[in-house]
Amino acid sequence: MNTHTSPPVIGIRTATWAHYTQDIYRGILQYRRLHQTWQIQTPIDSTNEIEPVRINRFWRGDGLIAFRLSTAEMRAFRSRGTAVVSISSESAQHDIPLVMPDYEESGRIVARHFLSLGLRNLAFWGDPSRRYSRARGRGFAQELGLADIACHQIGVEVGRLGKLAERWKLLRRFMDPQLKALPKPIGILAKDDIAAATLIHACQRLGFRVPDDVAIAGVNNDELFCYTTSPPLTAVRYPGEAIGFRAAAILDRLMQGETDIPHETIIPVSGLVERESTDILHIADPIVATALRRIRRDGPTYPIQVNELVAESSLSRAAFKRRFVQTLGYAPKAEIKRVRLASLEDLLRTTEWPVKQIASHMGFESMEELGRFMRRETGTTATAYRTTFRS
Repeated sequence: MNTHTSPPVIGIRTATWAHYTQDIYRGILQYRRLHQTWQIQTPIDSTNEIEPVRINRFWRGDGLIAFRLSTAEMRAFRSRGTAVVSISSESAQHDIPLVMPDYEESGRIVARHFLSLGLRNLAFWGDPSRRYSRARGRGFAQELGLADIACHQIGVEVGRLGKLAERWKLLRRFMDPQLKALPKPIGILAKDDIAAATLIHACQRLGFRVPDDVAIAGVNNDELFCYTTSPPLTAVRYPGEAIGFRAAAILDRLMQGETDIPHETIIPVSGLVERESTDILHIADPIVATALRRIRRDGPTYPIQVNELVAESSLSRAAFKRRFVQTLGYAPKAEIKRVRLASLEDLLRTTEWPVKQIASHMGFESMEELGRFMRRETGTTATAYRTTFRS
């Protein structure tokens, strides 16, 4: 431990393949600016212009935030009194504080999305050896169960596929026959974006159309994988900044000698980024399908009225509403409100726009009208929602 008056040395180590974890650094640095003067160390590829930092069992610092830790590393850190916080569920065996996203809610979010597309054949591609995968699959299946829909459980333990260099070849032997056996059309939630990208490549190899035959979604919104697949991948956002901030706060408490710290801290996930890999509506009724496409295309920026949809359908208002309810189980006005509320909450979470600017962007006549809509649908105000989410 640092016994001098110089700033504490804090290490940060994330997975090199997990580009979505970059937001974790922003959260940690935000905490540092507000609360502490820390000296940060993290492995950086600087083409050897900066002396390399290696955070392993020989690293000496005061505190560490790390993705995954080996038993040998934990033994060494404990012997030196280094405070450690993990940001991976796969470090649970080390009995240290864990800060993780809400894995089950990620599954529930995608289940609701697939159901709104009219899909009724649904599957989860997982890795039963990984806790985060099991939790995402559990949330997905539970949400489908509420709609009396079964979940096809598929996947493989990736860690048992032999040599790392040959893994992608061996993975095909498991993935291809499982994809062929699924009913079509189908929606598949993958355990993460890497698995989702692999599924898209497999579908292309097997001649299945994405999303027409197989709609695919991932988790973490790692843009390197989401945009290098064709079509681009729909994915649940990873709340990296909130995870980094909370992990830094817990590490600070550990370094100050506090012991009353929960073993697990769960961070809410922040919604779905919809891209072309799920851009389809499997709705048998063509009039309802057309109305849904209009609502989802224009609803985020324009306050669509049910009368407009009725006029475009050539049906009476009563007949249009009846067809809508028979197909989806709820009225068209509820779908309009759902789409607009999702867009509003997304803007409050992910932008710094003033509420007045959001109101203008979404077609509300005023901030007051937006405020009434928010209170009516959520029981809170836009400002309170943003504050609660970020806190």
